[in-house]
Amino acid sequence: MSDVVLKQVVKAYDGTPVIHGVDLAIASGEFCVFVGPSGCGKSTLLRMIAGLEGITDGEIRIGGKLVNDLPPRERDIAMVFQDYALYPHKTVFENMAFGLRLRKRPEDEIRTRVGDAANILRIDHLLDRKPGQLSGGQRQRVAMGRAIVRNPQAFLFDEPLSNLDAQLRSEMRVEINKLHKRLRNTVIYVTHDQVEAMTLADKIVVLSAGNIVQVGSPDEIYNRPAAKFVAGFTGSPPMNFLPCTVEAGGTALTLAGGVRLDVPQARRAVCARHAGRRLEFGIRPEHVVAFPAADPEIGAVRAHVQLVEPLGSDTLGLLKIGDGEITGRFSPEAGLWAGSEIDAGIALRKFHLFDPETGQAIRGDGW
Repeated sequence: MSDVVLKQVVKAYDGTPVIHGVDLAIASGEFCVFVGPSGCGKSTLLRMIAGLEGITDGEIRIGGKLVNDLPPRERDIAMVFQDYALYPHKTVFENMAFGLRLRKRPEDEIRTRVGDAANILRIDHLLDRKPGQLSGGQRQRVAMGRAIVRNPQAFLFDEPLSNLDAQLRSEMRVEINKLHKRLRNTVIYVTHDQVEAMTLADKIVVLSAGNIVQVGSPDEIYNRPAAKFVAGFTGSPPMNFLPCTVEAGGTALTLAGGVRLDVPQARRAVCARHAGRRLEFGIRPEHVVAFPAADPEIGAVRAHVQLVEPLGSDTLGLLKIGDGEITGRFSPEAGLWAGSEIDAGIALRKFHLFDPETGQAIRGDGW
């Protein structure tokens, strides 16, 4: 059993709390990603689990064992850092073997474990080299190998790919995913990159200002965000937001500038409870279409194209609709150009509503 459980964990510096009573359960073998903007507390939370930061209050258990007062070496975890933390004067083999030597493991066992880890990571041909002779991706593999040889209860990753270029990050995401599927250890992974979070995680923990805003699968986080903060942080580009008013009976929404959208029957009961209220309307770029065919599921609006960004596989278009602007993700064949006017469509079963005061999502049956 290698589950990790946090109960009312608090961290304060000079009496000022930065982590506010976090409760979280990470199942054995689960890949859990902490994500959020800089300063949200994700790395602090990871370092407390590792034992590199003390906690002010609460409990941390690893494999059912209370570890609040245990030093890092006694927590049976392995950490992979952003800067690799390799010894420059030691070979790859010696870097990977270092932790096992500290634990005075037999030499035959050390060679077997290092060899197995090197084969898994495809760095067995690099064992005699030193870190200065390696690329960034190779150094990251060595850092991961050093963690693997320990066979810990949990792997902790602190933004391990942030120093790599875009192509290497993509390649290493695949490698880390493969590694987890092979080893099935518990993984806790910190990143500010929501693409990493969405592609790697079994469970995503979205943090803001030292609080957990939402915990869920990538699908839940993306398609059923619990708050405007979550909706705006996930997705590239993120969700569009416009102020709106709900008409009587919940039959339609009026966006800023008088743009009217019908509400699907399945959502009218929920909207009716907020009739007359000013809410935040949200729609993801992929749910905005250009030149829609007549379809009761699509709300047609007239839009002015402000900006076009060709991305090769698709095109982003910034559209002015009423008094607001939204970004749509379109096919390159849509033929958009800045300054033109088009008929745009909004997928009526895909919009979200948020309370402008609390930021919480408004939804119910049919959503």
